[in-house]
Amino acid sequence: MRHVARGGTYYRVCKPEWTDCADTAFSRVRGGRWNAPGEHRVLYLNRTVRMAALQALENFRGEAHSLFDLRPERRPHLQHFEVPRGEYVDAVTDEGIRALGLPEEYPEGVGWEVCQPLGRRAHDGGERGIACRTACRGGGDPDHEELALFDRDGAPARPTDRLPFGRWFPTGEV
Repeated sequence: MRHVARGGTYYRVCKPEWTDCADTAFSRVRGGRWNAPGEHRVLYLNRTVRMAALQALENFRGEAHSLFDLRPERRPHLQHFEVPRGEYVDAVTDEGIRALGLPEEYPEGVGWEVCQPLGRRAHDGGERGIACRTACRGGGDPDHEELALFDRDGAPARPTDRLPFGRWFPTGEV
């Protein structure tokens, strides 16, 4: 596995009723791109606010209603996190994608069933987490990256500011 240096401020889209946006229990129950249900816990973060906005929109893909159909007080908050600087598994660069055995078009057409065993291997190998390209629609910009932090001790990143939807969601084109 190749590595990339990451750290600093990252973002998580969270429901307004969540009291702890750092809670990774849901990821353990439901799984995600880098963890199968019932396995290790992962804190999934976005590298930029614009990426978080794309993620918020993505959460409604295929639904009968959109993000903007929700009452304003029901729209998602944005939790800021300070991520420790360090080396993370590289699922961002072409070289990192090849080293993981993923197809060059990753994430296009690459499902969770392909990524979850890689996440298990990285977690079991003691890695901090995985920096990866986003699978969100409109996420082709190099800054549209996600960070999957393995939660071994309940604190893979430190939460800081939390903003309601009207104070964080970008106006104009996302």
